[in-house]
Amino acid sequence: MSIGIPVCNEDRFLEETLRSLLSQDYGNMEIIISDNASTDRTEEICREFSARDMRISYYRFKDNQGAIANFRRVLEVARGKYFMWAAGHDLWSPNLISDCVHLLEGEPAAVIAFGTCKWVDASGQPMVKASGWADTRGRDAVERFFTVFWGNMHPIYGVIRLEALRQVRLLSCVGMDLILLSDLALIGHFVHATPALWSRREFRHAESHQERMNRYRSTEYGLSRSLIDRIFPLARLPLELTKAVLRSKISWLEKLAILGILIPSLPVKYVIGRRQRSSSSPE
Repeated sequence: MSIGIPVCNEDRFLEETLRSLLSQDYGNMEIIISDNASTDRTEEICREFSARDMRISYYRFKDNQGAIANFRRVLEVARGKYFMWAAGHDLWSPNLISDCVHLLEGEPAAVIAFGTCKWVDASGQPMVKASGWADTRGRDAVERFFTVFWGNMHPIYGVIRLEALRQVRLLSCVGMDLILLSDLALIGHFVHATPALWSRREFRHAESHQERMNRYRSTEYGLSRSLIDRIFPLARLPLELTKAVLRSKISWLEKLAILGILIPSLPVKYVIGRRQRSSSSPE
């Protein structure tokens, strides 16, 4: 089992995060940290933990390479049968990895197992906020695809079969999480390990739609490399989702069904997403 932690200036919560992962009751694991040229105490913390525990490997970029390069780095060096990305500020119940691996071992058609999301604030206290996700066992490829399309992106932080993950694309573009999960949904099922808890920490202010677009365009974030991507950050998303469907191994009937529903759904998803972000932004 490999756990990849892409970090950049995460010293505020990183020690607590590493202690949470090291407390997992699943013994056979490695923790891979890729540091995107942090300027705070992140490097010091990582070197201290890696010196104390042989399960931790630490890598560091000399210059900021952008978020996706950091996500790719931890994946490239992973050696386990299963892989999980972990944010440098979140927390997990001790049984999360063992429960997820147990589900995947018992469900050969599943590609991701994920825990139950619990939102916590900067001090680790529960928030009055909830978000769910659906287990896709028993659903066909069309249903699985649209479960991802209309759902949140939480399963990207689940336990994933490394063999399946290396068949899909990790693109440097806006919506890469949706594209990656769509690719995986067309390969197999997502299963929910309900007793396992992932505590997602919310410590940043709510972004408006424009703030989010500006973040995507930033050099530091590294999602918008071309001029077109910088001007129209969401332009590639419909194309890449269409590619995900066409390159999949599902039947042509299923492909046509997905594309027939997807094309009119894209503008609806954009409008709904923009309204939700506007309503959650500070006044």
